[in-house]
Amino acid sequence: MKKLVMSFVSILLLFSLAACGQQTADPVDSKTKKKESLTLAQVFAKTTEASKDLKSVHSEMEIDQNMNIPGQDSTMDTHSNLSVDIVLNPMAMHQKMKMDIKGGDASVQDQGMDVEAYLAKEGFFLYDPTTKQWMKMPEELSKQILQMPEQQANPAEQLKQLQKFTDDFSFKQNDTQFILNLKASGEKFDQFLKENAKKLMPDALKQSADAFNNIKFKNVNYEIFIDKKTFNITALNMKQEMEMAMEGQKLTLKQEMKGTYSNYNQLSEIKVPQEVIDNAKEMN
Repeated sequence: MKKLVMSFVSILLLFSLAACGQQTADPVDSKTKKKESLTLAQVFAKTTEASKDLKSVHSEMEIDQNMNIPGQDSTMDTHSNLSVDIVLNPMAMHQKMKMDIKGGDASVQDQGMDVEAYLAKEGFFLYDPTTKQWMKMPEELSKQILQMPEQQANPAEQLKQLQKFTDDFSFKQNDTQFILNLKASGEKFDQFLKENAKKLMPDALKQSADAFNNIKFKNVNYEIFIDKKTFNITALNMKQEMEMAMEGQKLTLKQEMKGTYSNYNQLSEIKVPQEVIDNAKEMN
């Protein structure tokens, strides 16, 4: 369970982004012909403005994690591919995830799983690949997730959260995109990431939030691509390393994520299939 919680938390952290500044973007190379003179502050202002019209978005993510588990000789490596559709107002989600696990203890070693989930007004439904059974999660949990602020599902809105780190960004451009890079290291980023992760957690998980006091974030690097025409985020790459003290021992987690965002405002609603509703087993 601890492994799953750590993976869940690290994925939540992928949405912790923001910035602003006065520098203009340098061309990535001599082949860049369409050079915009907008400052970093102006790009983020336009990105924030564009996000106000966000109704839905599709994302694809590839995530590699390496976890050194206390008391075990081998590390646990996971490779995950996620496909996610999100609709706002009201919030709804459909997610498919394929995960392959190598190493770790015998209970998870060399396993693969395909997980699918729906989160909508009908409730929170999760497919368990081990039992080949759809499960309906407790109503209290689905309500808490659905009541989370919409900006937590909006990548552009969350850019505001890193405004204090303006001077730490590099700012470049090619013919079609602005490219932002941030190397987040040091105590100020460690505290920011902890506080932001707690904000992202639903109430049902906040009783475990004290565990963040034992977590230290190291070498967190972001690469963000913003379309020059629409000012939508088109891609987000992230590398991070974190340490966590567990029962007097140290757990380390390294993660690399490559994500893309597309189909802005192309989806009007997400409905849970009737077959899923009819066959789901209710969980207490």
